[in-house]
Amino acid sequence: MTPRQLLESRFAALSHVDYAAVYASYHADAPFLQNFSDCAAYVAFAEQQLNAVQVRSWRALRRRSLAAAREEHLLLMELAVDGVGQYFYELALLIKTTAGWRYHSAQKLGQEDYPGDPEQIDFCHFDQAPQKIIY
Repeated sequence: MTPRQLLESRFAALSHVDYAAVYASYHADAPFLQNFSDCAAYVAFAEQQLNAVQVRSWRALRRRSLAAAREEHLLLMELAVDGVGQYFYELALLIKTTAGWRYHSAQKLGQEDYPGDPEQIDFCHFDQAPQKIIY
């Protein structure tokens, strides 16, 4: 599976409310997984917290290689909560394992963090963000 295929499968799983597939896409060392004892715990959380979130669209805008088997992908997402849409930007770290590429962690920016043209966002906007919340 290529990094692009991993991202496509994650967004397809989110769109189809397949939270077990989202959980399976995480890297074993992903900080996010420290909050969940197993897949069932994550699915229960996601069903409560993500049910109102709809993925309207997403695009991978740019990528950069960090080192062997590590890439960052800059993503543009349009999400809707209770029918109200908003753009979010994500800088996702993907790591290649023996089982293929896995999602490790990400930094997010909202429209309030980057109010410019969505197509013009770049890595520097994440690098310069005053608060780097990475999950």
